[in-house]
Amino acid sequence: MKVLLLYASAGAGHKRAAEALSVAFRMSGAETTAQDILDFTPAIFRKTYAEGYLQVVRSAPELWGYMYAHSDHKVQKPWEKKLRAGFNKLNTLPFLRSYESLDPDIVVCTHFMPLEILTTRQDRKPGRAPVFCVVTDFAVHSLWVCSNVACYYVATDEARRQLLRRSQPADRIEVMGIPVDPVFGRSETQRDARRRLGLDAGLPAVLVISGGFGVGPTADLLLSFQDSRSDCQIIVVAGRNETMKGEAEAAARKLPMPVKVYGFVNNVHELMDAADVIVSKPGGLTSSEVLAKGKPLVIVDPIPGQEQRNCEYLLESGAAVRLFDVEDASHKIRSLLGDTARLASMARSAKRLGRPGAATDIVANILERTGLGPARAHRGRDC
Repeated sequence: MKVLLLYASAGAGHKRAAEALSVAFRMSGAETTAQDILDFTPAIFRKTYAEGYLQVVRSAPELWGYMYAHSDHKVQKPWEKKLRAGFNKLNTLPFLRSYESLDPDIVVCTHFMPLEILTTRQDRKPGRAPVFCVVTDFAVHSLWVCSNVACYYVATDEARRQLLRRSQPADRIEVMGIPVDPVFGRSETQRDARRRLGLDAGLPAVLVISGGFGVGPTADLLLSFQDSRSDCQIIVVAGRNETMKGEAEAAARKLPMPVKVYGFVNNVHELMDAADVIVSKPGGLTSSEVLAKGKPLVIVDPIPGQEQRNCEYLLESGAAVRLFDVEDASHKIRSLLGDTARLASMARSAKRLGRPGAATDIVANILERTGLGPARAHRGRDC
């Protein structure tokens, strides 16, 4: 059984979701291939699509929010969808050749670009491998809505209703969560994690995560602790953003409490185990990892659009609080750390929402639907 997992590296979450599914498929005995659709495109297209996205969300987030809302609310005319799919297909011809050569039994997309390319192609070439879709945010943008999708896997009942309103068949939508690496379903005690990581075992710990690409006002957030009386320690993960890492290290030297600054790490699950509270932008994957760990979340600087929708879901569910002004971070976090009842309530809400087994459940459901594996899937909740 050959499984092709497709994503686009516009943000880190789509890749992480594909990697989590790859682990689950391999546990079921499948041969998996994970591909970035942008690796098959011309350099100028790849640079514009991936780096352009990051540049816009960093320097003009309001513009991104407008583009997101406009494209979501605009009625998609059939000729517009075909034009966009045709343009993307022209820029991904090497991918289509690779796809024919690989000849997979199952295709799973964690980004809407490969989803649209392949499902549009099935209009002309029926009988190809079934194409499944895993949505990587808590809401569904209209760009994810395509015909010929074997099944959608979404994180919330609201996302399911959004797809139903857009004429997707009810029996092809499952509420199973956003897939995270299985390591987020395993935990060690906070004290043990701190000792192993060289942290103070008795001091409250705040984990600040900036995502794989290092996005957010991390240095300014740290500087809010400069004159703080907060009795805590801070851990910072700056991702692949070396500039942010340097700025965070410079800010850390001005603070009265212990601070550890990391770049890109592979053990964020262990850092989460050590933390009392996590500060992060509300990306779909990072938020799902925090929920899987059952940790309280402080949301900072959500990008208008998908992150704002994620933010609203997390706030309504009681698993997060919003930090509106990074200069107030020290006060906000100190107050939260001092309110043990509120922290415990947020942790319970996070645990209730968490789906650490989402990747395994999604794979089991796909195998059941295709008849290529044991019928052991967990059905999504009905509305």
